[in-house]
Formats: sequence, structure tokens, C-alpha cells
Amino acid sequence: MKAAAQAAELHEALAKAQDDHLPYVTLEGGTLIPTDRVAKRTEAGNHAWYSGKHKRFGDNVPVIVDPTGFPLWTSPVEPGSAHDITAARAHCWGAPYPIAAKGLPTLINKGYQGAGIGVHTPLQRLPPRGR
Repeated sequence: MKAAAQAAELHEALAKAQDDHLPYVTLEGGTLIPTDRVAKRTEAGNHAWYSGKHKRFGDNVPVIVDPTGFPLWTSPVEPGSAHDITAARAHCWGAPYPIAAKGLPTLINKGYQGAGIGVHTPLQRLPPRGR
């Protein structure tokens, strides 16, 4: 059986995480899977699969993991040039909100500041005062 056929749907994966009493899940944005297939270009003529963040070609795959780092869900593939938040909006934005309301928060990196209720980002450092 193919791995894709075994993958849980996002809402099912989050519901199972809640049923398993996990303290939180984490959205690992920006997981780049390296590739050497780069034929597609954007309208501007850039390589669609080139990630400026990682400085190489690849696929951008958001992944939701449990506290141990075990993948609970992986999104469909986006080109490496897609920003993390763009890939998340396309495939999983909003899904954590109902589960967060029931007590399962989603942790995410600071690039997703303002993502919404139940999605927790690290606090940004404030510049020192008076220096």
C-alpha cells in the first residue's frame, strides 16, 4: 500500500492527537525535500522549485508532528519557492482552530506571527531600551 493512501486526513490526525491526550502538536513549516527536477518556471521566469530560504531546489512540505517529532500529517507538495505561510494557508490554515478550542494547541515558528487563536508562536525579542 502506498504511503499516501495511509496518510491521515488533517482533521482526523488532529482529532486523534486530542483523543490521545497530546499536550500540543507542532506545525513544522518549511520542510524542504531536495529535488533536481526544476523544469517549471513562474510567470516572472524564476525557477518555481528553487527555495531562496534554503538556497537550493526542492519541494515545500508543511508537516504536523507530535511532541516527539513523529509526523501526524503531511501536506501536499508545494514548489520550493512557496513561502511557508503560503503553503500552510493552502493546505492546513484554520484546521487547528476547532481542536485548539477543545484544548489542543498548535505550536509554530515566529514566521507565522498572528496566525490566530490556539496557534502559539514564540515571543519576538524586543530591542533593548535606552541603549
